[in-house]
Amino acid sequence: MERLDGAAVRDWARVAAELLTQAAPRIDAVNVFPVPDSDTGTNVRLTVTGGARRAAKAPGTAGPGLVARAFASGALTAARGSSGVIVSQWLAGFAAALPDDEPADPSAIAAGLEAAAAAARGAVARPQEGTVLTVARLVAEQARHAARTGAPASDLLGAALEQARHELARISAEHPVLREAHVVDAGACALLVVLEALDRTLAPRTGATPLDWLPDRGVAPDELAAWRVAEPGGAYEVMLLVSPAEPADLGPALRERLAAVGDSVAVVGADDLWHVHVHTDDPAAAIEAAHLGDRTQVVVRLVEGAAQQVAAGDDLGLVIATAEPGAARFFATGGAVVVVRCPEEPVTAEHLARAVADSAAARVVLLAGDDELAGPARAVAVEGVQLELVGAPDVLATAVAALAVLGGRGAAGTRADEAQAAVARLRTADVDVWGDLAPTAGALVEEAAGAAQAVTVQHGPGEAYDDAVALRGWLESAYPDVDVVLVGPVAGGLRWRIGVD
Repeated sequence: MERLDGAAVRDWARVAAELLTQAAPRIDAVNVFPVPDSDTGTNVRLTVTGGARRAAKAPGTAGPGLVARAFASGALTAARGSSGVIVSQWLAGFAAALPDDEPADPSAIAAGLEAAAAAARGAVARPQEGTVLTVARLVAEQARHAARTGAPASDLLGAALEQARHELARISAEHPVLREAHVVDAGACALLVVLEALDRTLAPRTGATPLDWLPDRGVAPDELAAWRVAEPGGAYEVMLLVSPAEPADLGPALRERLAAVGDSVAVVGADDLWHVHVHTDDPAAAIEAAHLGDRTQVVVRLVEGAAQQVAAGDDLGLVIATAEPGAARFFATGGAVVVVRCPEEPVTAEHLARAVADSAAARVVLLAGDDELAGPARAVAVEGVQLELVGAPDVLATAVAALAVLGGRGAAGTRADEAQAAVARLRTADVDVWGDLAPTAGALVEEAAGAAQAVTVQHGPGEAYDDAVALRGWLESAYPDVDVVLVGPVAGGLRWRIGVD
């Protein structure tokens, strides 16, 4: 192939998704940076698959630039994890350099690879060498050299990829975490698979694509904890889409605001849609920091959460939809994938289905945190997943239901029934005055006539939390057989809500 046209870009996207499906397990196995959560291959596979679906819908007569932008746009929306966000921006940079009205020649393709490398680096608040960013730059430099020497499109990437694969171990060793773990960078592996698909599109050949250059072993699960960044990062991953009221470059402002509340910051997009990724210990603060436009597809999860819970043997996933950012940390701590509804945009069935897929479980309890969220929850269906729906009227009831699911045993349906029953049994009271807090809680426990199992205390911010901690101490002393759980901070003016199950 001498030039890259729209049909070829569409084929590239499809082949990239197929190759990543094969390669994902090997890539996951070497994922120790920025956190050892063993999901880089899976995240990039989901990201590129979303892009390929969008590219497949581009007009059949569209030029390479338009199809590539569709590929990048779909990947941006579907992006998972920091690696997925970076790859989606790499695709956007590549697309921006391709022409719309004619096939791309070798010089244009090389320019696209250079723009892609620069865009990927620009997406990250603190770029680090020895990672996917270094490999992207190396491939771009080699492709530009090949184009200048008159190489046809079919020969543009072959030598560059061979060199990148050969030097991958050396490049990865530039990063201290990867060097200590004796593994190559997982994000770099994923990008090289995407580039392998592009090379096969430019230089078609028969037979399966060899992926034997990928590492055949990774870090053993019991060793993963040893490969930590010297300064541990945030415990929760927050991802969301931000749409400004008017097209604007939100990237610099979003990166600055998110860097103030977390690490592993990656922000990608353009004009009317931005995808945000951050690791933080305060998900609510990160969600607020991203409020430079309409926020949607807001997902919070423990960095080492749901997938690890499934891998550990509890194959029941939990997805919680809530309108309260302050409760997201509590829900995610148990391993739930949490979808947060912001005031600007509704949560859709598509958002919830994405979260169900992210749970990495074949059996999932979907917990709708209020009546407005119950509608889209009822419309969710994910192929290959047994889904059980539980409804709760508010944050307190959602917390009680979540604890019932996480503390239960048995089939998904059984645990969902137990959670719904816990919501039905719940006795609640709202309290605004500190002096009424202990008497009200005590009265609710006494009304249960010895059947009380747990007291859940929803609290507001600031002093309301300190008072809730004091109440917990009193309850644990007065009723030692009753579990006490604090949930919050929950905004809205209510200082405390007490529930007894």
